[in-house]
Amino acid sequence: MRFGCCTGIEGIAGVEAAGYDYIELPVGTVRPGSPESDWQPIRREILAHEVKPEAWNVLLPRDLHITGPDVDSERVRKYLEVAFDRIGQVGGRVVVFGSGGARTVPDGFPREDARHQLSELIRLAGELAHRNALRLAIEPLNRRESNVINTVAEALTYAEALNHPSVGVLVDFYHLDEEGEPFSDIVEARHYLVHTHTADTGRRHPGSGSYDYAGFMAALRSAGYDARMSVECAWGRDVDKERKEALEFLRRL
Repeated sequence: MRFGCCTGIEGIAGVEAAGYDYIELPVGTVRPGSPESDWQPIRREILAHEVKPEAWNVLLPRDLHITGPDVDSERVRKYLEVAFDRIGQVGGRVVVFGSGGARTVPDGFPREDARHQLSELIRLAGELAHRNALRLAIEPLNRRESNVINTVAEALTYAEALNHPSVGVLVDFYHLDEEGEPFSDIVEARHYLVHTHTADTGRRHPGSGSYDYAGFMAALRSAGYDARMSVECAWGRDVDKERKEALEFLRRL
């Protein structure tokens, strides 16, 4: 398994120094709404490092709504086209569709209509991912962060319905724990599992709390998962020390 760390562009050097296999950056880093002249300096800065951004998260900004009565489909399409193209240029492999603010269903909006909108977004993103040799990972978010796709089981229904080779499911240990979802759902998603996020109690770094890592890892092994695992957590005062501790903990497992 390859271990990575979520960070911003300013944290790449620190993640590299800690010894991670890859980094996970926010999609906004590639400036999908900005011209090529804004992107090229960022591209050069990313490629100057040995550790590469194989994974990407926060697919959509909060104001780019994909459910509800005010969806601007053309704006969404253009944003994704640029984003996936630029991510592919710097070695991206998997893009996470979490984006709780963008996907949250407005109060009073028909849930079935929202489900159709989400399915269409996932279909479009899957096609663009495939075009750029990427995979899309549908991320379940706990109910405090979004009111739709809250469990691995629910994310799996979207992936199975589309049945696209570039669309799969992400398991985030923090959200799994918050929702009280059983590890057995990880095994049920085994044919679609393409990425993982991890943290520990209080969303601190792995190894600092009481999460059942033995059970989590056993479920991943049962699912035959051996791809990437990104640390996504809140760091304390000594980020460099905690990054190394988290990586050492995960590699021991």
